[in-house]
This record gives sequence, structure tokens and C-alpha cells, in this order.
Amino acid sequence: MNLVKINKNFYKVIFLIFIILISFRAFNISDTETLYLDSEEDTAGWVNFYHNNICQYSFFEILNSYNLNYDISIRYEPSGSVECFGKNFWIDYTPEKKISDGWKQFSPRKFVIRIATNLHIDLILQSLVWLVFLSFIPKNQKNLIEFHKSSILFGVSLLYLHYLGESNYYSTIGRDYYPYLAYRDFDNSFILDNYFLYTYLLIFIYFFYILNTILTSRLVNLINYFPFIFCLYGTYTSLNLNFFVIVLSLIGITSLFNKKVNLKFLLIYIIFFSFWLINSEDMSTNFDVDKIKGFVNTSQTNISLFYWGITFYLVLLGVSYLISVSKNNINLDLITKNLLISSSLLVVIGVIGAINLPINFLSFYILGHNKNGMYTLQSVEGNSWRGLFPSAEAAGEFYGFVILFTLIAFITRNFNLKTYHLVFLLLNIYGLYKANNASAIITVLILIFVVLVKFKIVNKKKRNVIYLCLFILIMIGLIFIIFNNSFKTLSGSVMFEAVKASNINYQFELNEYNQSAVEEANYALLLSLPPENTNFSNSLTYLLNSYTYGNKIDNFPSALSLISSVSYLINRSEKWGIFIAKYNPNILEFIFGYGPNQLAEYYLGHETNYQDGLVLPHSTLLTFLIFFGILGLLSIFFLITYLLKENFNEFYLNILVFYFLINFIKSDSGLYFSTFLTFLILVKFTKEKKLLQKIE
Repeated sequence: MNLVKINKNFYKVIFLIFIILISFRAFNISDTETLYLDSEEDTAGWVNFYHNNICQYSFFEILNSYNLNYDISIRYEPSGSVECFGKNFWIDYTPEKKISDGWKQFSPRKFVIRIATNLHIDLILQSLVWLVFLSFIPKNQKNLIEFHKSSILFGVSLLYLHYLGESNYYSTIGRDYYPYLAYRDFDNSFILDNYFLYTYLLIFIYFFYILNTILTSRLVNLINYFPFIFCLYGTYTSLNLNFFVIVLSLIGITSLFNKKVNLKFLLIYIIFFSFWLINSEDMSTNFDVDKIKGFVNTSQTNISLFYWGITFYLVLLGVSYLISVSKNNINLDLITKNLLISSSLLVVIGVIGAINLPINFLSFYILGHNKNGMYTLQSVEGNSWRGLFPSAEAAGEFYGFVILFTLIAFITRNFNLKTYHLVFLLLNIYGLYKANNASAIITVLILIFVVLVKFKIVNKKKRNVIYLCLFILIMIGLIFIIFNNSFKTLSGSVMFEAVKASNINYQFELNEYNQSAVEEANYALLLSLPPENTNFSNSLTYLLNSYTYGNKIDNFPSALSLISSVSYLINRSEKWGIFIAKYNPNILEFIFGYGPNQLAEYYLGHETNYQDGLVLPHSTLLTFLIFFGILGLLSIFFLITYLLKENFNEFYLNILVFYFLINFIKSDSGLYFSTFLTFLILVKFTKEKKLLQKIE
């Protein structure tokens, strides 16, 4: 029986590989011959040839048309037609430039080969791939979950709201995009020929039908395979949608139909939701979500806010329902194994993709990652090696989490360490080393020490003495760092960076050191200037007043000074300063937030010196402040604190939750759906007694 199942899965994989290679014209032979480049002098002619022959060649053919060692990368172009899918769309060429500080040194020539993709083809092809991967999860015929037929209509209607609400984004990638089902002609008659939209909706109807069929017999086993969401990320290339967000939304819809709803939480959420809609400013924007695509809104419209508000609630409901129906099937040994496999695959595919362009591009497309994998094994432009991850920081945190989780699983589950476990752990250590995330490494090492002390030392008093000594050593280290820096510099670093990031339109008089009031940190003078000259955000104005004129206790630093000092020590002063310069809420937005997954208004609503590129807050806590306001952030904090307190005996599980909380202070990893989902699962696990307690 197992052999039959293996054969089925093998044929599925072969089928997928064949479909993907065919789609990207791996076996395509063009009617015209490719232009072969074997001399640097012919570079311009080679580029022009492919500019003049758009949609004629696959990227396999282009890559085989030269033998020179060029700096070449491959990017997708989502605005391609169906006929052009998988073929050349454009080539961006950056000629060599003389390095200003070098002696007859030149930067390398760079080429970006843009390969056309298409919204509908992506939706069909990528959905097919990921649905097949879902079908690999074993069935459980004893615990079948019935999906209500109306869930398909509900889900498709929700995705139509997404399509309608983010029209500015989709109009840039679809030449036939039109948001409405019908429109009036010049003679006032209705025209029903919006086949672009009809195709979109029909694909999703069929998608939900297949998804219902797959999940019915696999839902209770799904939680054991969640680690693969880090490898198979599931973001559509041409759509601002994530496959697994849709899957969990469908499970959430099923929970609604089965009346598995926490009414108190629903009421609180409706109150927040009402304030988000009332306070929202309806503007058609096209915010470049870049590496956080699929889990953040591109447009600041009320319809889009409505979609993301409902979807976020359904995801929360879906995770809760998924764990509740599968708690008797949770297999921590299998979860540990899958975490090790998933993380190791990320390292291996990342390394292979760094040295092989076709693998790099195809893995990005098949796995649905938010950003192309690195094209080299070296750090680039000051950024550490991230492999397939959208950021090196998130990569380091994930590999650290896998190492910590594995250690705890070995301790609590009493299973032997095998050779393949060691190989997987070594790959994770390599990934953590390459990511160069110092804070993740330090956090993991400290928590591993805490876990080993708990495991090895039975006497509670001895453990507490060791923990106290560890705490004292950490405090001594922090004090040593502080004393080696000026406290004035530390305490004012965030304010200084926030002022520097603001658009200040004023002609200052310079002092004898040629410094302006900004460089002198003369905040009293800056606050006295007319608001139109400083353009300070509401948050920056309030904090500057508090920092300059607030009540201060002698020899006791303020909370703002302490936060600023911490930001300096963890290299977050600039990022948090930019956040303060951008964060310009009114009173309701500060209390209730802008709404879940809403960054457009925060990012585009107040102009600063950092308008280009995606500059994130670099703190999940600050991101949640944007989404849910101070009231929502405090509610989340007290809820998690309560759960940890109520489940104090779940020591090892609390350690894992604490690991994420520490990293959420200084990283944006909560914006990546895989990390956010893992944290939700761990928090939900805290309600399951004896889940990670040691087996005696």
C-alpha cells in the first residue's frame, strides 16, 4: 500500500516538473536562431537583438547564447501576455562604470533578464503545483471534515473584493484589467464581455472546489506539515495573494459555518473593524509591497481594507479551528522532522540557486517566495546572505528557531539523535552562520543554555542561582557597553535620527563648527519653528516635547531615553527614528490603528526624506502598533502574558514563544506570513496541556 502511495507521489512530481518545463519553454526551439555573444565588444548588439525580438526566446535559450562571465540575474515581469509567458520580455543593461576610489577599476557590467509571466497562467500553474503538494499530506479517513458548499461562494466573493480593492496594482500588470462584471456601452446597454475578470473568478471557483476535496480528508493532519510553509512559501508571482492565507481563510469560513466562534473576540474585533472603516481615508494608491507581498495591502481603499480586515480575522479563526480539530493528531516528532527537512531544503536550494541561474528562477516561481534567491554565496552591498529568504534577519531567526525547537524536542520526546538529524542540524547552523544575525545567534545560545540547565539540573534552587548569575552577567555586559558610550548619545539617538529623517524646510544659522540646529540636537529651537517649516509627524512632535520638556527625575532616565539606549545597542536607532518620522496618526489611528496588513497610509501618508524603497519599522511591535493601535498592542501583550502565566509549567513551550517575542522587538519577521503563522500556532499550543512537557 505504501509502495503504491510512493509511486503516486513520484508520478505527481514527474508530472509537475514536465508541466513547469513545458510552460517555461525548456524544450522550445525558436523559429529564429539566437544571437551568440562571445566578445565583450558585441554586448550592445546582443542586448538590442533581444530588445527587438520580444517574446521570441525562452530564458534557457538566452542563457545559452553567451559564454562570458557576466553579472546576470533573472526577474519576472508580471505584465506579460498569455502568448509571451515564459519568454524574454526585456533585458536591463548597466554598463561598466569606473569606481571613484579605484585605480583603473571598473564595476562589472550587469544584466537583468526579465521573463514574462501572466496573472491567469500564474494563478493556474502555481495553484496546481501547490495543490499537488498539499495532496502529499496523508489522508485520515476517520476524521473527515465537511466543508460547507457555500464556502466556495464566500471565498470567491472575498477574492473579488481583493481584485476590486487593489485595482491600481492589478491595472499595471493586466492589459485587459477592468474591475467590474459589466459596464454600460454608449447606447446605455450592458456589456458582459469582461473575460479577464470572468477567467479570474472561474479559476478560483475550480481552485476552491479542488481545495475542499483535498482538505476534507487531510485537515486533521495539516498542522504536522506547517513547517514546509517556510520552504513552500506560496506567494503568487503576479498577484498580491498568498496561497496559504487563502487556505486558512477557507478553514476560517468553515469554522464560521460550523459555529466554532469565540463571540467575545468577534465582538471586540467588530468594534476595532468599525473604527478602521470610519477613520479610513479612501485613496487609490499602489504601495510597492516588495518582499512582504501577499500579506500586506497595496492600496488604501475602503474595499481593500474591508477585504484584509475580514481575511485577517478568518486566518486567526482558521488557525484556532485547525488546532482544535487536530489536537489529537498533533505529532511533535513529525513536526520536528519536517522543520529540519524544510530548513535544510532552504539551505540546499539556496546554495544551488546561488550558483545556477535557472534553478534560482524556477525555485523562486515554484516555491512562491517573495524575492529572488541570492545570486552569490557572498554578502552583497552590506547585506548578509539570505538564500531564498526575503531578508537575512528573518533567515537567521528561522534557523535559530529550528535549532532551539529540535533541542527541546529531543529533550521532551526522548527519541534518539540519528545521523540525518545531525546532517540537518549542521545545515541549519551553516544557514544561521551565513545569515550573520548576531542577535538571533546570541538569543539562541542564551536560551539553549537555559534549556540545558533546566534539563540537567534537577535541584530548583541550584537552577535559580545559575539563572541569577546569567542575568547578572548580561546586565554587567550591558552596563559595560553603556559606560563605553556617552549616555547623552545613547538616550537621544532615536530622536536625532527621527529629526534627520524629517523634511525640514528652514535656513538655519550655522555654529562655529558648521553645524545646524538639527546636528546640534537643539530640539527646543526646532519645536519653536512654524509646523510648515519642520513637517514633523504627530508622533515626533509629541516625543520631542516629552524628551525636551517632559518631567524628569534626577539621576533616573526616562522611558524614552531607555528605549533610545536599547535601540542604539541593537543597531535600531536609524530604523526606529525613521518610523517616528513617518508615523503620523490622528488620535483614533493611534488608539485603534490603521487596520491589519495596512502599511500604505503609514508609509505614504506623511512625507519624509525616506520615500524611495521599502524602509520597514524593523520591529514587529511597531508594525502591530500601526495595524492595531496602542489599544490593540496592549491587548495582545496582556493576552500573551496571561497565557504564559496560566501555562507556567509549559516551560519549554514558553521558551519558544519567548524566543519569538525577543526577536519581534527588533525585527519585521511578523510581516512574513510563515513566521506570523508559526507564532500563532505556538501561542495556540499554550492552551494544550503537556504538549511539550518532558516525558519521564
